[in-house]
Amino acid sequence: MSASVFVVWSNSNDWFAITWSDGGAIGNFHARVFHIAIDNVNEAESVKTAFSDFRGRHWCKARGDNVQAYGWDDKTGALVLVTSVYPTGDCGKDLGHTEAYLVQPADGAILRHLSLREFNVYAKSHPQ
Repeated sequence: MSASVFVVWSNSNDWFAITWSDGGAIGNFHARVFHIAIDNVNEAESVKTAFSDFRGRHWCKARGDNVQAYGWDDKTGALVLVTSVYPTGDCGKDLGHTEAYLVQPADGAILRHLSLREFNVYAKSHPQ
């Protein structure tokens, strides 16, 4: 994890997600999720399903796509992930496209899929 590292903790403090860039502001953003149980820390596959769903519809062949852990939903305990395509011309028609997902942290099951407009409304009422 080389740059722009950001950590978000669940309200119960037994889950956390780390977002980082592999090259600063212009690098790819990645996220990993971990669960703390007693004195063990285990990584969960929370990101894979949402990222695959996004990537199946929007993909920047030149740069790849980004995923960031925005935070945790207060009502459901879900992890909020933001997926995006780079906002550069080499990403074609999808440049800058952004969506969000609320996922179960344990298995990555998608609970809710949000367009950018829906996410902006959500973010205003759920600031992190």
